[in-house]
Amino acid sequence: MNVPRGFLFNGINCGIKKKNKDLAVIITEPPAEAAGFFTSNEFQAESLLVTKKHILNGRISAVIVNSGCANCALGDAGIKSALKICSKCARELNVDKENILICSTGTIGVPLPDKKIISKVKTLIEESSPKKAVDFAEAIMTTDKYPKYKSVKLKSGAVITGIAKGAGMIEPNLATTLCFLLTDAKIKKSSLKKIVKQVLDVTFNRISIDAEQSTNDTLLALSNSASGVDVEKSKKDLDEFIRGVFSVLGELSYQIVKNGEGATKVVKIIVKNSKGEAGAEKVARKLASSMLFKTSIYGNCANWGRIISAVGSLRLGIGRDFNVYYGNTKVVSRGVSMYNNKNKADNYLRKNKDVNITVDLKQGSSNFWIYTTDLSPEYVELNK
Repeated sequence: MNVPRGFLFNGINCGIKKKNKDLAVIITEPPAEAAGFFTSNEFQAESLLVTKKHILNGRISAVIVNSGCANCALGDAGIKSALKICSKCARELNVDKENILICSTGTIGVPLPDKKIISKVKTLIEESSPKKAVDFAEAIMTTDKYPKYKSVKLKSGAVITGIAKGAGMIEPNLATTLCFLLTDAKIKKSSLKKIVKQVLDVTFNRISIDAEQSTNDTLLALSNSASGVDVEKSKKDLDEFIRGVFSVLGELSYQIVKNGEGATKVVKIIVKNSKGEAGAEKVARKLASSMLFKTSIYGNCANWGRIISAVGSLRLGIGRDFNVYYGNTKVVSRGVSMYNNKNKADNYLRKNKDVNITVDLKQGSSNFWIYTTDLSPEYVELNK
Protein backbone atom coordinates (compact mmCIF):
# COMPACT_ATOMS: atom_id res chain seq x y z
CA MET A 1 0.00 0.00 0.00
CA ASN A 2 1.34 3.44 -0.96
CA VAL A 3 0.96 5.50 2.23
CA PRO A 4 1.46 9.23 2.89
CA ARG A 5 4.87 10.41 4.02
CA GLY A 6 5.43 10.87 7.72
CA PHE A 7 2.95 8.20 8.86
CA LEU A 8 3.89 5.02 10.75
CA PHE A 9 1.57 2.12 11.54
CA ASN A 10 1.38 -1.03 13.58
CA GLY A 11 -1.11 -3.66 14.69
CA ILE A 12 -0.48 -6.40 17.27
CA ASN A 13 -2.24 -8.65 19.77
CA CYS A 14 -2.35 -7.37 23.36
CA GLY A 15 -4.64 -10.03 24.81
CA ILE A 16 -8.13 -8.54 24.40
CA LYS A 17 -8.69 -11.23 21.77
CA LYS A 18 -7.23 -14.71 22.10
CA LYS A 19 -4.90 -14.52 19.11
CA ASN A 20 -6.05 -12.00 16.47
CA LYS A 21 -4.59 -8.49 16.35
CA ASP A 22 -6.50 -6.12 18.64
CA LEU A 23 -4.28 -3.07 19.23
CA ALA A 24 -3.21 -0.58 16.58
CA VAL A 25 -1.50 2.76 16.23
CA ILE A 26 -0.99 5.52 13.67
CA ILE A 27 1.93 7.85 14.37
CA THR A 28 2.55 11.03 12.41
CA GLU A 29 5.75 13.07 12.29
CA PRO A 30 5.33 15.98 11.88
CA PRO A 31 2.13 16.24 13.95
CA ALA A 32 -1.03 16.56 11.90
CA GLU A 33 -3.98 18.85 11.61
CA ALA A 34 -7.01 16.75 12.52
CA ALA A 35 -10.72 16.91 11.81
CA GLY A 36 -13.16 14.54 13.47
CA PHE A 37 -16.66 13.32 12.66
CA PHE A 38 -18.55 11.37 15.28
CA THR A 39 -21.75 9.42 15.80
CA SER A 40 -24.85 11.46 16.59
CA ASN A 41 -25.99 8.68 18.93
CA GLU A 42 -26.67 10.37 22.28
CA PHE A 43 -24.98 7.47 24.10
CA GLN A 44 -21.33 7.78 23.13
CA ALA A 45 -18.38 5.59 24.08
CA GLU A 46 -15.88 6.86 26.64
CA SER A 47 -12.94 6.60 24.20
CA LEU A 48 -14.89 8.75 21.75
CA LEU A 49 -15.57 11.37 24.43
CA VAL A 50 -11.84 11.62 25.18
CA THR A 51 -10.99 11.97 21.49
CA LYS A 52 -13.62 14.70 20.99
CA LYS A 53 -11.90 16.67 23.74
CA HIS A 54 -8.31 16.02 22.65
CA ILE A 55 -8.92 16.89 19.00
CA LEU A 56 -9.63 20.49 20.04
CA ASN A 57 -6.08 20.92 21.35
CA GLY A 58 -4.32 21.44 18.03
CA ARG A 59 -1.98 19.12 16.18
CA ILE A 60 -2.16 15.35 16.73
CA SER A 61 0.85 13.02 17.07
CA ALA A 62 -0.85 9.62 17.19
CA VAL A 63 -4.08 7.66 17.17
CA ILE A 64 -4.29 4.47 19.22
CA VAL A 65 -7.10 2.00 18.56
CA ASN A 66 -8.26 -1.19 20.25
CA SER A 67 -10.75 -3.75 18.97
CA GLY A 68 -12.67 -6.36 20.94
CA CYS A 69 -14.00 -3.88 23.53
CA ALA A 70 -16.01 -0.72 22.85
CA ASN A 71 -15.09 1.01 26.13
CA CYS A 72 -18.70 2.13 26.29
CA ALA A 73 -21.21 2.40 29.17
CA LEU A 74 -18.37 2.27 31.69
CA GLY A 75 -18.67 5.81 33.05
CA ASP A 76 -15.71 7.34 34.86
CA ALA A 77 -13.82 4.04 34.72
CA GLY A 78 -13.94 4.11 30.91
CA ILE A 79 -12.74 7.72 30.79
CA LYS A 80 -9.86 6.93 33.17
CA SER A 81 -8.84 3.89 31.11
CA ALA A 82 -8.78 5.92 27.90
CA LEU A 83 -6.73 8.68 29.54
CA LYS A 84 -4.23 6.16 30.99
CA ILE A 85 -3.68 4.69 27.53
CA CYS A 86 -3.26 8.15 25.97
CA SER A 87 -0.80 9.10 28.69
CA LYS A 88 1.32 5.98 28.14
CA CYS A 89 1.36 6.57 24.40
CA ALA A 90 2.29 10.23 24.95
CA ARG A 91 5.21 9.32 27.22
CA GLU A 92 6.60 6.92 24.63
CA LEU A 93 6.39 9.65 21.97
CA ASN A 94 7.48 12.48 24.27
CA VAL A 95 4.34 14.54 23.61
CA ASP A 96 1.37 15.70 25.68
CA LYS A 97 -1.49 13.25 26.22
CA GLU A 98 -3.82 15.78 24.56
CA ASN A 99 -1.90 15.12 21.33
CA ILE A 100 -3.11 11.51 21.34
CA LEU A 101 -6.50 10.38 20.04
CA ILE A 102 -8.07 7.07 21.03
CA CYS A 103 -10.73 4.87 19.41
CA SER A 104 -12.31 1.63 20.60
CA THR A 105 -14.56 -0.89 18.90
CA GLY A 106 -16.15 -4.12 20.04
CA THR A 107 -18.63 -5.24 22.67
CA ILE A 108 -20.46 -2.56 24.67
CA GLY A 109 -20.48 -2.73 28.48
CA VAL A 110 -17.37 -4.87 28.91
CA PRO A 111 -14.56 -3.30 31.01
CA LEU A 112 -11.60 -2.18 28.93
CA PRO A 113 -8.48 -4.19 29.93
CA ASP A 114 -6.27 -1.09 30.05
CA LYS A 115 -3.39 -2.90 31.76
CA LYS A 116 -3.07 -5.34 28.87
CA ILE A 117 -3.09 -2.45 26.41
CA ILE A 118 -0.61 -0.31 28.35
CA SER A 119 1.81 -3.23 28.69
CA LYS A 120 2.06 -3.44 24.89
CA VAL A 121 2.16 0.25 23.97
CA LYS A 122 5.97 0.50 24.04
CA THR A 123 6.34 -2.47 21.66
CA LEU A 124 3.49 -1.21 19.50
CA ILE A 125 5.21 2.15 18.99
CA GLU A 126 8.81 0.95 18.74
CA GLU A 127 7.93 -1.57 16.01
CA SER A 128 5.74 0.79 13.96
CA SER A 129 6.63 1.28 10.30
CA PRO A 130 5.31 2.85 7.07
CA LYS A 131 5.02 -0.74 5.82
CA LYS A 132 2.57 -1.89 8.51
CA ALA A 133 -0.62 -0.15 7.37
CA VAL A 134 -2.24 -3.52 6.65
CA ASP A 135 -1.36 -4.68 10.18
CA PHE A 136 -3.19 -1.61 11.46
CA ALA A 137 -6.20 -2.39 9.25
CA GLU A 138 -6.30 -5.98 10.52
CA ALA A 139 -6.05 -4.96 14.17
CA ILE A 140 -9.12 -2.69 14.08
CA MET A 141 -11.43 -5.38 12.64
CA THR A 142 -14.30 -6.93 14.61
CA THR A 143 -16.71 -9.01 12.51
CA ASP A 144 -15.08 -7.80 9.28
CA LYS A 145 -14.07 -10.61 6.94
CA TYR A 146 -11.10 -8.71 5.55
CA PRO A 147 -9.22 -5.43 6.07
CA LYS A 148 -10.39 -2.37 4.14
CA TYR A 149 -8.01 0.24 2.78
CA LYS A 150 -7.49 2.42 -0.26
CA SER A 151 -4.69 4.77 -1.37
CA VAL A 152 -4.41 7.26 -4.20
CA LYS A 153 -1.38 9.27 -5.30
CA LEU A 154 -2.26 12.64 -6.78
CA LYS A 155 -0.52 14.27 -9.73
CA SER A 156 0.62 16.96 -7.30
CA GLY A 157 2.65 14.28 -5.48
CA ALA A 158 0.48 14.15 -2.37
CA VAL A 159 -0.95 10.83 -1.18
CA ILE A 160 -4.31 10.08 0.42
CA THR A 161 -4.88 6.83 2.30
CA GLY A 162 -8.03 5.59 3.98
CA ILE A 163 -8.38 2.65 6.38
CA ALA A 164 -11.76 1.57 7.75
CA LYS A 165 -13.57 -1.16 9.63
CA GLY A 166 -17.23 -2.00 9.84
CA ALA A 167 -19.63 -4.79 8.97
CA GLY A 168 -22.56 -4.40 11.37
CA MET A 169 -24.37 -1.56 13.15
CA ILE A 170 -24.06 0.48 9.97
CA GLU A 171 -26.40 3.46 9.81
CA PRO A 172 -24.05 6.44 10.02
CA ASN A 173 -25.11 10.02 10.59
CA LEU A 174 -22.26 12.49 10.10
CA ALA A 175 -19.91 9.66 10.99
CA THR A 176 -18.80 6.31 9.69
CA THR A 177 -17.77 3.19 11.51
CA LEU A 178 -14.12 3.60 12.37
CA CYS A 179 -12.32 5.28 9.49
CA PHE A 180 -8.96 7.01 9.26
CA LEU A 181 -8.27 9.34 6.33
CA LEU A 182 -4.59 10.30 6.12
CA THR A 183 -2.76 12.64 3.79
CA ASP A 184 0.67 14.23 3.52
CA ALA A 185 -0.83 17.21 1.69
CA LYS A 186 -0.77 20.65 3.23
CA ILE A 187 -4.29 21.93 3.79
CA LYS A 188 -5.96 24.09 6.41
CA LYS A 189 -7.96 22.22 9.05
CA SER A 190 -11.09 24.20 8.17
CA SER A 191 -10.76 23.27 4.50
CA LEU A 192 -10.06 19.62 5.30
CA LYS A 193 -13.12 19.42 7.53
CA LYS A 194 -15.36 21.06 4.92
CA ILE A 195 -14.20 18.75 2.14
CA VAL A 196 -14.51 15.57 4.18
CA LYS A 197 -17.99 16.56 5.39
CA GLN A 198 -19.15 17.10 1.80
CA VAL A 199 -17.73 13.76 0.67
CA LEU A 200 -19.16 11.92 3.69
CA ASP A 201 -22.65 13.02 2.72
CA VAL A 202 -22.40 11.13 -0.58
CA THR A 203 -20.37 8.13 0.60
CA PHE A 204 -20.57 6.88 4.20
CA ASN A 205 -23.86 8.63 4.84
CA ARG A 206 -25.34 6.72 1.89
CA ILE A 207 -24.85 3.23 3.33
CA SER A 208 -27.03 1.14 5.62
CA ILE A 209 -26.63 -2.52 6.54
CA ASP A 210 -28.99 -2.94 9.48
CA ALA A 211 -30.21 0.59 10.36
CA GLU A 212 -28.41 0.32 13.70
CA GLN A 213 -26.19 3.23 14.70
CA SER A 214 -23.07 2.57 16.75
CA THR A 215 -22.03 4.37 19.92
CA ASN A 216 -18.44 4.48 18.64
CA ASP A 217 -18.70 5.71 15.03
CA THR A 218 -15.71 7.93 14.27
CA LEU A 219 -13.92 9.30 11.24
CA LEU A 220 -10.60 11.04 11.79
CA ALA A 221 -8.95 12.99 8.97
CA LEU A 222 -5.25 13.80 9.49
CA SER A 223 -3.08 16.05 7.33
CA ASN A 224 0.62 16.34 8.28
CA SER A 225 1.95 18.43 5.32
CA ALA A 226 4.96 16.09 5.00
CA SER A 227 4.88 16.17 1.19
CA GLY A 228 5.19 19.95 1.13
CA VAL A 229 2.38 20.06 -1.45
CA ASP A 230 -0.05 22.86 -0.64
CA VAL A 231 -3.21 21.69 -2.40
CA GLU A 232 -4.93 25.01 -1.76
CA LYS A 233 -2.47 26.99 -3.87
CA SER A 234 -4.33 26.25 -7.09
CA LYS A 235 -7.91 25.29 -7.96
CA LYS A 236 -6.55 22.44 -10.09
CA ASP A 237 -4.71 20.87 -7.15
CA LEU A 238 -7.62 21.41 -4.77
CA ASP A 239 -10.11 19.84 -7.19
CA GLU A 240 -7.79 16.86 -7.61
CA PHE A 241 -7.53 16.54 -3.84
CA ILE A 242 -11.32 16.54 -3.48
CA ARG A 243 -11.62 13.86 -6.15
CA GLY A 244 -8.99 11.84 -4.29
CA VAL A 245 -10.91 12.04 -1.01
CA PHE A 246 -14.07 10.98 -2.84
CA SER A 247 -12.27 8.04 -4.46
CA VAL A 248 -10.93 6.80 -1.12
CA LEU A 249 -14.08 7.23 0.97
CA GLY A 250 -16.30 6.03 -1.87
CA GLU A 251 -14.38 2.77 -2.19
CA LEU A 252 -14.23 2.22 1.59
CA SER A 253 -17.96 2.81 2.05
CA TYR A 254 -18.74 0.36 -0.76
CA GLN A 255 -16.41 -2.25 0.75
CA ILE A 256 -18.14 -1.93 4.13
CA VAL A 257 -21.48 -2.75 2.51
CA LYS A 258 -19.97 -5.57 0.45
CA ASN A 259 -18.51 -7.01 3.66
CA GLY A 260 -21.71 -6.41 5.66
CA GLU A 261 -22.54 -9.03 8.27
CA GLY A 262 -24.15 -11.96 6.49
CA ALA A 263 -24.37 -10.07 3.20
CA THR A 264 -24.50 -11.97 -0.08
CA LYS A 265 -25.48 -8.97 -2.23
CA VAL A 266 -24.83 -5.24 -2.44
CA VAL A 267 -28.10 -3.47 -3.18
CA LYS A 268 -28.20 0.04 -4.62
CA ILE A 269 -31.61 1.60 -4.05
CA ILE A 270 -32.28 4.49 -6.42
CA VAL A 271 -35.26 6.78 -5.88
CA LYS A 272 -35.77 9.28 -8.67
CA ASN A 273 -38.14 11.99 -9.86
CA SER A 274 -39.30 12.97 -6.38
CA LYS A 275 -40.79 16.37 -5.52
CA GLY A 276 -37.82 16.93 -3.21
CA GLU A 277 -34.68 15.14 -2.06
CA ALA A 278 -36.05 14.73 1.47
CA GLY A 279 -38.91 12.58 0.20
CA ALA A 280 -36.61 10.54 -2.03
CA GLU A 281 -34.28 9.94 0.91
CA LYS A 282 -37.13 8.76 3.15
CA VAL A 283 -38.21 6.22 0.54
CA ALA A 284 -34.64 4.97 -0.01
CA ARG A 285 -33.89 4.62 3.72
CA LYS A 286 -37.24 2.92 4.35
CA LEU A 287 -36.39 0.20 1.83
CA ALA A 288 -32.81 -0.07 3.10
CA SER A 289 -34.14 -0.90 6.58
CA SER A 290 -37.05 -3.13 5.51
CA MET A 291 -36.42 -6.67 6.71
CA LEU A 292 -39.09 -8.04 4.38
CA PHE A 293 -37.52 -6.38 1.35
CA LYS A 294 -33.98 -7.40 2.31
CA THR A 295 -34.89 -11.05 2.94
CA SER A 296 -36.60 -11.24 -0.47
CA ILE A 297 -33.35 -10.04 -2.07
CA TYR A 298 -31.45 -12.80 -0.22
CA GLY A 299 -33.97 -15.34 -1.50
CA ASN A 300 -33.58 -14.11 -5.10
CA CYS A 301 -37.30 -13.43 -5.11
CA ALA A 302 -38.48 -10.26 -6.83
CA ASN A 303 -41.30 -9.65 -4.38
CA TRP A 304 -42.10 -6.07 -5.30
CA GLY A 305 -45.19 -6.11 -3.10
CA ARG A 306 -42.76 -5.46 -0.25
CA ILE A 307 -41.50 -2.36 -2.04
CA ILE A 308 -45.00 -1.06 -2.72
CA SER A 309 -46.16 -1.56 0.87
CA ALA A 310 -43.01 0.01 2.32
CA VAL A 311 -43.30 3.10 0.10
CA GLY A 312 -47.00 3.50 0.83
CA SER A 313 -46.48 3.16 4.58
CA LEU A 314 -44.53 6.43 4.63
CA ARG A 315 -47.69 8.41 3.83
CA LEU A 316 -45.78 11.03 1.85
CA GLY A 317 -48.56 11.78 -0.61
CA ILE A 318 -46.82 9.81 -3.33
CA GLY A 319 -50.00 7.99 -4.28
CA ARG A 320 -50.04 4.93 -6.53
CA ASP A 321 -48.60 6.39 -9.73
CA PHE A 322 -44.99 5.17 -9.53
CA ASN A 323 -42.80 2.63 -11.30
CA VAL A 324 -40.46 -0.03 -9.86
CA TYR A 325 -37.50 -1.68 -11.60
CA TYR A 326 -35.21 -4.62 -10.78
CA GLY A 327 -32.18 -3.68 -12.85
CA ASN A 328 -33.70 -2.69 -16.20
CA THR A 329 -36.78 -4.86 -15.75
CA LYS A 330 -39.94 -2.89 -15.00
CA VAL A 331 -42.16 -4.77 -12.54
CA VAL A 332 -44.60 -2.02 -11.55
CA SER A 333 -46.00 0.49 -14.05
CA ARG A 334 -47.98 3.42 -12.64
CA GLY A 335 -48.83 1.36 -9.58
CA VAL A 336 -49.91 -1.72 -11.55
CA SER A 337 -48.04 -5.02 -11.18
CA MET A 338 -46.36 -6.45 -14.29
CA TYR A 339 -46.38 -10.06 -13.12
CA ASN A 340 -45.30 -11.42 -16.50
CA ASN A 341 -41.85 -9.97 -15.78
CA LYS A 342 -41.34 -11.83 -12.47
CA ASN A 343 -39.17 -14.63 -13.85
CA LYS A 344 -36.92 -12.10 -15.57
CA ALA A 345 -36.59 -10.10 -12.33
CA ASP A 346 -35.90 -13.27 -10.30
CA ASN A 347 -33.17 -14.26 -12.75
CA TYR A 348 -31.62 -10.81 -12.42
CA LEU A 349 -31.31 -11.35 -8.66
CA ARG A 350 -29.92 -14.86 -9.06
CA LYS A 351 -27.24 -13.85 -11.54
CA ASN A 352 -25.94 -10.69 -9.84
CA LYS A 353 -24.16 -9.91 -6.59
CA ASP A 354 -24.53 -6.15 -7.15
CA VAL A 355 -28.14 -5.24 -7.87
CA ASN A 356 -30.01 -2.01 -8.55
CA ILE A 357 -33.58 -1.41 -7.39
CA THR A 358 -35.19 1.74 -8.78
CA VAL A 359 -38.36 3.48 -7.64
CA ASP A 360 -39.48 6.19 -10.06
CA LEU A 361 -41.94 8.45 -8.20
CA LYS A 362 -42.83 10.46 -11.34
CA GLN A 363 -43.47 13.64 -9.30
CA GLY A 364 -40.48 15.92 -9.80
CA SER A 365 -36.75 16.02 -10.51
CA SER A 366 -35.04 15.16 -7.20
CA ASN A 367 -33.11 11.93 -6.74
CA PHE A 368 -31.47 9.99 -3.89
CA TRP A 369 -29.60 6.69 -3.67
CA ILE A 370 -28.28 4.48 -0.90
CA TYR A 371 -26.31 1.23 -0.64
CA THR A 372 -27.58 -1.59 1.53
CA THR A 373 -27.36 -5.40 1.70
CA ASP A 374 -29.66 -8.36 1.73
CA LEU A 375 -30.53 -10.06 5.03
CA SER A 376 -29.39 -13.63 5.52
CA PRO A 377 -29.46 -16.28 8.31
CA GLU A 378 -25.74 -15.59 8.86
CA TYR A 379 -26.59 -12.08 10.11
CA VAL A 380 -28.79 -13.62 12.80
CA GLU A 381 -26.07 -16.10 13.78
CA LEU A 382 -23.51 -13.31 14.15
CA ASN A 383 -25.80 -11.15 16.29
CA LYS A 384 -27.82 -13.56 18.40
